[in-house]
Amino acid sequence: MTDWPTVHENVVRQFRIAWESPAPHAWDGFLDDSVRFVQPMLRDGIGPALWWEEFARTQALLPDLRVEVLRWAGVKENVFIHIRFSATAGGRPLSWEAVDLLKLSPDGRLLFRESFFDSVPPATALLLRPRVWLRWWRSGVGPLTTRRRFLPPIHPTN
Repeated sequence: MTDWPTVHENVVRQFRIAWESPAPHAWDGFLDDSVRFVQPMLRDGIGPALWWEEFARTQALLPDLRVEVLRWAGVKENVFIHIRFSATAGGRPLSWEAVDLLKLSPDGRLLFRESFFDSVPPATALLLRPRVWLRWWRSGVGPLTTRRRFLPPIHPTN
């Protein structure tokens, strides 16, 4: 029988640690090879390579992006994590809150992540900050992901 409370605590601890020094591979310790991602302003898809690329794009746009875990709750294979994103965009602070739903295997591997947040406020904030427009365009992050076919690929580092 799975000790879900212990699994939840371990995953939330790894999640926090990864956000202390975020990099595309910071979450590798608990990503399953078939992990599925559903996330606003980023591509949905399957596998760690998708996460590596999407996080590298996000980091290109917001290099100082951090997450604070506000609270969390777990039920069986599901963990809900209420988080606050914060970064600097165009020389001014940018923050928004989200809830991530993580579905876990009994050994604590991440099988599914869906992030829930209203993307309009952060997108509007970026639109109102002309200093960040070029970086935003080049990152490929946001509602117009089809523009990526015109952009060079971003290769995750570390």
